[in-house]
Amino acid sequence: MAASDESSEKVVEAVEVVVGTYEEFILGYKFGMDEENEKYGLTMSFTNHSQSRSIRAIASVDKYIAAGSADESINLINIGARVEHGSLQKQCGTITCLTEHDGSYLFSGCEDGTICIWKKGSWLCEKTLKAHIGGVVDISVHPSGKLALSIGKDKAMKTWNLVKGRCGYVTNLKGVADAVKWSPEGDYYAVSISNRVDIYSLQTAKVVYSIPVGKRISCMTFLNDSTIAIAGDKEEVEIHEINSTKKLTEFTCHKVRVKAIQYVPEIKMLFTASNDGYIKAWSFDKKNFRKQPKLVAEIDTTCRITCMAVWLKWGMAEGEEAEEVEVEDEQEQEITDDDVEDSNTENSDDQIDDEDGSDEEQQEQVTKKRKKIQEPSKVTNKVKAGVNKNTKVVDSKQARKKLRKSK
Repeated sequence: MAASDESSEKVVEAVEVVVGTYEEFILGYKFGMDEENEKYGLTMSFTNHSQSRSIRAIASVDKYIAAGSADESINLINIGARVEHGSLQKQCGTITCLTEHDGSYLFSGCEDGTICIWKKGSWLCEKTLKAHIGGVVDISVHPSGKLALSIGKDKAMKTWNLVKGRCGYVTNLKGVADAVKWSPEGDYYAVSISNRVDIYSLQTAKVVYSIPVGKRISCMTFLNDSTIAIAGDKEEVEIHEINSTKKLTEFTCHKVRVKAIQYVPEIKMLFTASNDGYIKAWSFDKKNFRKQPKLVAEIDTTCRITCMAVWLKWGMAEGEEAEEVEVEDEQEQEITDDDVEDSNTENSDDQIDDEDGSDEEQQEQVTKKRKKIQEPSKVTNKVKAGVNKNTKVVDSKQARKKLRKSK
């Protein structure tokens, strides 16, 4: 609780815009103020070419960047340390969409119709949802983390109960939807189908505002809980207010299709990326979205951009850093316990807790076992946890052997 209470006092130290490209590259660009010119700018910070086919989806999960590719893999990059963290391979088909929740979970949608839920830290797949027939198009998680929406090529939108891990409701759509997005407070959700966006109310589950755009829509982002920005094949980005059901403004953005758009409320910047290879940063007049935003920075990547994510580095006090280390130790504890569990038992009790002895003896056994399993590099351990499809079974057997030896 202490960490969440202090989160409002944290400041953004650095901003990086990361894009995936058709040419198989992941490109990172630092966004910030140039002290000499006193202007905002975008400068290249890193490149990565670890995947063998085009990048189709990208997401920022705490200190990691996850990139899904047509080669059926999800590549993990520790963007703070500038090192590769490994690759997640479980789904059979192109990774079509990625989204995160609370910096703790990664959701991946695939052409095989499944949604995998990955736990940050251990990077184990905690749940696989059989979602759609013909492929998953997009996923959006409610801010509470209890609900999720998914759309697929089967012309269906499914509401998922993430607490129970099952589908709660299915809505038949008139066509194949292109994108779905929750509002920041979770009161509304938007669904785009071809050249129209429908805004639904969570309370009534009915359309409260339908927005015809004229051309195909490829992406959208909420600026606040009642304001949405819509982009696609049009040169202009449209901004609409849900409460008044009116268009506030529109502005010319790119010459060709806008592939990705994301608003970052912490710095009040709107980032857009296009097929023409350009990344642009737009600044709004405080909270007045009626005025057209000002272009403050742009850069030509010389690549065909397919997706984009914005990563924020937060400034933290020394006390907060110590607390973060303790949380990571708890994550290592979870990995140890999961290794001892049977791979097909979801809610089994910790075997070490079932043993006779005092709490101090149990903790000492856990510490000894953690030291035996843990290799010098945590990255290596976490890579193993994510790469192998049968990791749970293999690691469980190895853990039992080491536990017997420690006894």
